[in-house]
Amino acid sequence: DLLWTLARNAGRVMSRERLMSELGISLDSYDRSIDVHVSRIRQVIEDDPRRPRRLLTVRGSGYLLARRQDAD
Repeated sequence: DLLWTLARNAGRVMSRERLMSELGISLDSYDRSIDVHVSRIRQVIEDDPRRPRRLLTVRGSGYLLARRQDAD
């Protein structure tokens, strides 16, 4: 699942395309399903999902799950 994939790659930026590929989701350039999943994960793991500190968007690159010491 998405959180597990991000956790295995904590501290590394993961592109949407790579995440979709690793999760077996068909690569459709207009598919926003990863973004929806990220939003839902943020609702659970972030103190303030509108200002994430753990699951970050790296503009133009993808998503990054901060290592624990980086997020605190």
